[in-house]
Amino acid sequence: MVRGLYVHIPFCSLKCPYCDFVSITSDDLDLYRRYLEALKTEILLYGNLDFSIETIYFGGGTPSMLDADLLSDFISYIKDQITVIDHPEITVEVNPKTYRYRDFKAIKEAGVNRISIGVQSFNDKNLRTLGRNHTAYDSYKAVEDCLKAGIKNINLDLIYGIQGQSLKDLEKDLEVYTSLPIKHISAYMLTPYEGTPFEQSVREGSYRLKDENELFDMFVLINSYLEDKGFGRYELSNWSKKGYQCKHNLFYWKHIQFLGLGVSAWSFVNGVRFGNITNLNEYLETIRERKKPVAYSESIHKEELLREKIFLGLRLKEGVPLEYLSDRIEIVDNLISEGFGYIEKDRFILTEKGLMVINRIITLLT
Repeated sequence: MVRGLYVHIPFCSLKCPYCDFVSITSDDLDLYRRYLEALKTEILLYGNLDFSIETIYFGGGTPSMLDADLLSDFISYIKDQITVIDHPEITVEVNPKTYRYRDFKAIKEAGVNRISIGVQSFNDKNLRTLGRNHTAYDSYKAVEDCLKAGIKNINLDLIYGIQGQSLKDLEKDLEVYTSLPIKHISAYMLTPYEGTPFEQSVREGSYRLKDENELFDMFVLINSYLEDKGFGRYELSNWSKKGYQCKHNLFYWKHIQFLGLGVSAWSFVNGVRFGNITNLNEYLETIRERKKPVAYSESIHKEELLREKIFLGLRLKEGVPLEYLSDRIEIVDNLISEGFGYIEKDRFILTEKGLMVINRIITLLT
């Protein structure tokens, strides 16, 4: 049963230097329409699947580059073509410069009930360093208009580890974030992903990354500050008010079946993980031929599934069942003795110290 639907909208007004997602800088409205028509065709190619869609997530890129009426029409099309439960969680990622009250109102009427705004920081200096094209004012306005339109379930993204960002700067940002009537905060460590302009700047020495101790202090500050303000951490990078965890992302982390549509989108269906073509023109041409645009596919066998359950479970606040680690108990004991984790109700859970070196721990345990 496919319960989640992801839709990749690759268009952006500019490419952020740290972004490693497939995105295309374009404001070609005709291209937007052709892409949406291709998405509609792609849905039909999966008409044989058993759908009971509980979550729809529009990610990117920048989904809010699309006209709100176009996006609303596409949501209606999805509901006409496949089985969607009543009142599903429907999320749209938004750049703070794009949608305003009328746009939020239009997509709310189409069923959108969750908005994720790429704020990153309310400090304009940080935004310039990140290469963002919006200001703190744009973010305030986006939140205000979204709330005015009646969408109360709002996530704001936060980036930490920015060059020149002090703990005091971060605390000021957290103060602003938590002063707003939002339900969810995603806090991501600035990472030099391979092949990005940001990674090249780090390699050339023109951008200095913060060391592990600085990043650890920042993570501890974020976690303690948000917990004090009623945002519970439920995953490595995600905090929410009670009852406002992102259901769609939990599907990823808990291996619940989902279908991804669009260029570069990934899916997990019937024990198979598959990924779409990453080139936009090739994707459009494949859809024109009424072929599934799958470029990569692999069956997830029992051993691999267990490995994934371990490394994804370690990201979650609830941790992983000890039974998953039955042949690695000595390693678990060592990690606990070094302060990287603890056991609670027969589950192994990482501490803040452990979360900061999670990739090393995953290597040890998988």
